[in-house]
Amino acid sequence: MLERRLSPRQRIDEIGSIAVDEHTSLPCIVYDLSQGGVRLTMPGTSAVPHTFVLTSPCLDGARICQVTWRDDETIGAQFG
Repeated sequence: MLERRLSPRQRIDEIGSIAVDEHTSLPCIVYDLSQGGVRLTMPGTSAVPHTFVLTSPCLDGARICQVTWRDDETIGAQFG
């Protein structure tokens, strides 16, 4: 398979929180992380908007993310 990432990813398995709006957040697991993006796992991804704010102890502060792909339990997002 052709590797399309610009930077290597690192397996993390760290808790995270997705801010859906100013009153709602959803728990997730930061499964892996690269300089340009992240892969998240959670029970259901349909409530996550295209652009969201992600916080996790493995990140330097909150990061704005844009979904590049998703399935029922996983989201791939790039940092915006």
